Amino acid sequence: MRNFFSIPNAHTLNPEVVKHIKRNFFANILDAGFWFFGDSFVAAYTILPVFMSTLTDSPILIGMIPALEGAGWFLPQLFLAKHLESKNRRLPLVLKLGIFDRVPYLFLALGAYLVLKLDQKVAIVLFLLFYGIKAFSSGLVALPWQELIATVIPVSHRGRYWGFSLILGKLLGMFGAIIAGLMLAKITYPLNYAYMFLVGFVCVAISYVFLSLNIEPEINRQTFAKNINVWGRIKVILDANKNFAAFLVNRGFVFLSFMGLGFVTVYGIEKFHLPISYSAIFTAVMLIAEVVGFGIWGTIGDKDGYKRVIEVCNLFLIVGLFALLFVESIWGLYVVFGIISFAHSGEFIADQNIAMEFGKEADRPTYIGMSKTIIGPFLLAAPIIGGGIVKLWGYQSMFLTALIISMIAFVIIKFFVEEPRLSN
Repeated sequence: MRNFFSIPNAHTLNPEVVKHIKRNFFANILDAGFWFFGDSFVAAYTILPVFMSTLTDSPILIGMIPALEGAGWFLPQLFLAKHLESKNRRLPLVLKLGIFDRVPYLFLALGAYLVLKLDQKVAIVLFLLFYGIKAFSSGLVALPWQELIATVIPVSHRGRYWGFSLILGKLLGMFGAIIAGLMLAKITYPLNYAYMFLVGFVCVAISYVFLSLNIEPEINRQTFAKNINVWGRIKVILDANKNFAAFLVNRGFVFLSFMGLGFVTVYGIEKFHLPISYSAIFTAVMLIAEVVGFGIWGTIGDKDGYKRVIEVCNLFLIVGLFALLFVESIWGLYVVFGIISFAHSGEFIADQNIAMEFGKEADRPTYIGMSKTIIGPFLLAAPIIGGGIVKLWGYQSMFLTALIISMIAFVIIKFFVEEPRLSN
């Protein structure tokens, strides 16, 4: 363990970072672990779409759940970049915004408890409102949180941090999926969902405690000229860094190809006439695939760069979507969903790391923010477009559309994006 925390060229780092690396490393791993454990009870791609399907049969409204999840995480980040650059510490802002990221879980639990007493349309609106607040609060805290991690975890240990935290989080998430399945099967509707969302709230509240245990040094940071607004900064960076621009185009197509991810569980339950408790099994399949993926993709990313991770993940996504067109058994659907989730895990871990490598450290908040906010509208639009295609032409047409888009994404990342570690 002593060698595990050995930092190459430690003399070049802030001494407070070196001094508190163990504390910060474990605090952030436990924060992530309890966060993912809690989030497994409110899974946006499995649990929540099925809950929404109990309120409406509209595929567009069901598609709003993964749309809000993706857009909420990605859209707000860039707009905090300039504000964040002027802050010598990131943790105070993370803690303030982190409250709004967690309290909506409690309101979701209350809403589920009262759902049968509410008018159906009112219930749908309130549910989307509370979940939207949760999703966009996650997006607001995301950039300062990523900057906090980049500050207190040296680059020599970031891959290890992401690997350990995501594997722990997903393993806890699998345990949560088992509990969720039992709750869905044994407790009557809607109390099963109310209790699940309440457990989720307790877990993310515990994660907040571990988050607050970070010790962050105060670092004097220079800011860009104040007369350059956010859109001017975007134009300057895109004009100067065509490689980064091509990467963003790939991201846009990849996230459009995710239009089918939030519908796989609902599709499986409808196609094979399964009880809603099976949504927890899909959650477990997703988490198992992600645990395996995080271990593999993190290793590949550290060794060969995250462009290689995205290339291979794009191929797995193509294979998964192609197989989805022909699956005829529930076990086959589990395998296909596992392949797609495996690819999704690599896309996630690459997204958390690769944008930091395109520019200089001083530009890092803007690069991270651009990599999220500019392609956020694609995540918002994808499930809604997917829901519209399902309504007009059915699931098969929607999965085929996602397949074609994923093939375009692969061509872009393979032939038009250069590994940023080599281009800088």
